[in-house]
Amino acid sequence: MNIFQKFMKSLYSPLYIGRFRFQGIGKTIGYVFFLMLLTSIPVSFIFTNTITSAANKVENALSEDIPDFQLQNGILHSDQTEPLIYNQDNGTVVFDTTGEFTREDINQEEETTALLREELIIAEGGEVQTFRYDQAGNLQLSKDEVLSFTDTLTGLFPILIPVILILLYLFAAALKFIGIFALSFFGLLIKKAAPISLSYRQIWIMSAYAVTLPTVITAIIDIMPFHVPFAFTLYWIIAFFMLYQVYKNLPKPKTQTDK
Repeated sequence: MNIFQKFMKSLYSPLYIGRFRFQGIGKTIGYVFFLMLLTSIPVSFIFTNTITSAANKVENALSEDIPDFQLQNGILHSDQTEPLIYNQDNGTVVFDTTGEFTREDINQEEETTALLREELIIAEGGEVQTFRYDQAGNLQLSKDEVLSFTDTLTGLFPILIPVILILLYLFAAALKFIGIFALSFFGLLIKKAAPISLSYRQIWIMSAYAVTLPTVITAIIDIMPFHVPFAFTLYWIIAFFMLYQVYKNLPKPKTQTDK
């Protein structure tokens, strides 16, 4: 059975997950990396699209609409005395150095890029990302310098984005292994629920496959345009349930009367 078949079986069959307990640790670790790679593809696509789109919006707004400004000590300064709002084909751009426009004034359902007095806010796909200027230290930048920096940064995206995605993938894989160890500990606690004797190695392997369904469900939730409450709790409920079902579907040892 190849890795794709194992993935499909692990989505719905506790019986097959139980059979995987005889597999080697190396193959199981490889499967976990494969699972995380597969489920990270949609999120990686959205991340890349969001970063690229936001950079293009900021660059277009800086070059075409936004007036001259100065960024000093984490505060945006300009000669404007009221917020400026530009409605474009690809969304709305807000420029306000007065402090009148706030995060609460942004409609999360609309594509909006807001350069405010103390922060840059990007609303896209129902999510709002905030970047405070003071997080970059006591920078002193003009509009032309920011535009030049944006051009340079955009040119580096073909290198920066893959590096960021690889780091995020490795971080997610590390968290997944921690989660598998936590689930295997639960497996030890309910060890008596299994009809046969299990080693910790077998419990860990079955736990690695038991997280397939909750991991896929979590990946789907992550790309939804709305927030799903208690997603973390849902993940663990499904993981615990799957492992328990694996135990219940393990073959019962034959007795003398069965022979």
